[in-house]
Amino acid sequence: MALNKEWHRSHRMPQKATREQRIKWHAAHAAACGCRVIPESIRPDVEKLLKRRKR
Repeated sequence: MALNKEWHRSHRMPQKATREQRIKWHAAHAAACGCRVIPESIRPDVEKLLKRRKR
């Protein structure tokens, strides 16, 4: 998927983001843009969050 510049401009990752903030940001990113893969270190948590949101 191509880079969604508008989404990235309005949804900046917080500086020194907590693990929870990173998980939420990457879940939103996967839904809106998906220009890069989710880091392995948080992928299982992001996938759980995405599954919960689909219900």
